[in-house]
This record gives sequence, C-alpha cells and structure tokens, in this order.
Amino acid sequence: MKKPSLRDLEAFREVARHANFSKAADHLGVSRSALSHIIKGLEQYLGAQLLRRTTRSVSLTSAGEHLLTGISPILSNLDQLLFNAGHDQSHLFGEIRINGSEWAIGYLFEEVIPIFSEHYPNIKLDCVCDGELSDIVEEGFDVGIRLWESVPKDMVAIPLGPKIRFVAVASPKYLKQYSTPKTPSELSKHRCIRQRLPSGKRYHWEFSKNDQSVAVDVPGHISLDNNNVMVKAATLGLGIAFVPECYAIDQIKAGNLISVLNDWRPEEPGFYVYFPRYRHMSNSLRVFLDVIKEHTTN
Repeated sequence: MKKPSLRDLEAFREVARHANFSKAADHLGVSRSALSHIIKGLEQYLGAQLLRRTTRSVSLTSAGEHLLTGISPILSNLDQLLFNAGHDQSHLFGEIRINGSEWAIGYLFEEVIPIFSEHYPNIKLDCVCDGELSDIVEEGFDVGIRLWESVPKDMVAIPLGPKIRFVAVASPKYLKQYSTPKTPSELSKHRCIRQRLPSGKRYHWEFSKNDQSVAVDVPGHISLDNNNVMVKAATLGLGIAFVPECYAIDQIKAGNLISVLNDWRPEEPGFYVYFPRYRHMSNSLRVFLDVIKEHTTN
C-alpha cells in the first residue's frame, strides 16, 4: 500500500480546517472527487476512519483529531521554512480578518497596528467591531480579540495587553444626593447603571479586597451595553457606573466623575487574541501574531 505523501497530509489538513470537502477542494485546486479519493487512501493506509461525513457536515473522529494534532505543527513549520527560503518577509501580502469588541479593536489600533503596518505594509487588515460574541470560525474570521473571560475555551489564546482595572464612578451631583457607598453591599441602596453582556445576561459587578472577593447583582433602572455611553450616563448624574478605568479617567481628571470603592477596585485579565487550534496558519497571520507576542513582552 502506498505511503501517504506530504500532499495527502496537506489535503487532510485542509478538509479538517474547512470542515467541508468542496471548500477544501477549491482551496487546494483539485476536484472534490479527487480530494475524496485522497482521504479514503489515507484512511485505508492508517486503518482508521479520520472523518465523519454527512450530507451537511464533516467532522473529525478521535483518530482524525490525533493525526491533525500531530501533523499541524510539522506542516506549519515546513510552510514557514519554505517561505523563508524564498521570500523577503517585508514583502508579505495577504489579508487578516479580525473580530472583536469596539474596545478591543480600539486597543489594537493604539498599541499594535501602527507597528505592524510599518513592518508589513502590504498585508491588509479587515477589522470588524462586534457587540455580539461571534463564532469566528463560522463567520470566517482569522482571529478574535476579547477579554479573557469571553474567549471560547477550545481556542488558542495569546495575551494582547496588561491587566485591566475596573472602577465604580458617579458624578458629584449624584453622590451629594445619594451619599457615597463604602462597601459593595451598600450598592443595593443606590441607582446603578447596569451592564448587559453580549450574551444578554446582566453583568454582576465584581470587587476584590485583599483575599476577599464579592460579586454584586446591582439594582438599577438603566441597562447599557457600551462603556462610553455608561460613562456619559454617569456624568449626567443618572447613577453609579462600573467600567474599565481607561473609559472614565478623563472625566475623573476633569472632576465630572468621582471614583468610589477605591479599596475594592479589582484587576482582571486583559485582552487576548484567539484562533482555532487546528486551523492552518497563513504566513501573514503568523507574522501578525509574532508582532503581538513581541508587543506583550516589551
């Protein structure tokens, strides 16, 4: 029986990546029947079924997952080696599709994209600010950027920035009328500007002090899903908002907002860039992630 070739293993990787024979065949430039023949030959050689096929989907068996885990880093390293042997990285072309919250994409533009674009001016970046927590695989994105708590657990995640500090803020006018809370439990007596998460759930405000942590389901007559609007509502005296410090810092410095519960201010893990574990990585995406890794270590 013929031993599988590098081409056969690459074909299997593409089917696993796209979870679709037609899309994988188009990517490889072969017919669907030829690709199916390659996969059948690979399965016969190994004596194991690698893919579950239905009329609507293709998924990996446990044997397929084991094979893909083993060959992915080998093929990726080979791709990189061959590319480096014949190309100047400064002349890389391609496009990277990025999905993230407005806050995450804004941070990326401030901290990473200027450096990346200077080194790789021919790589296009297609960034989508998404209030929903989209499935980046289903929607055709190369990477997503979210806070750690929102990163799907089956993804590879790379830290993008430092930890983030949250603050509870209110206007001087509001605090004069309703007094200043001294502990998180006192928030139950206040008008709070509640946050709605992309999932639709209400966010429970999380506080920590020394070894003590508490999550409070605050009361409030206003719910919002945008940090900038929450800060605006707080400056208007509509209640206490709980937001990342970077959103409120200008208003705090201007005296339009006052930070409360300062000894309870928590730090949370910051942004992470994430991508599917088994997806083939393009050279353009590889150098993009390299720039991010370099940024986080500086």
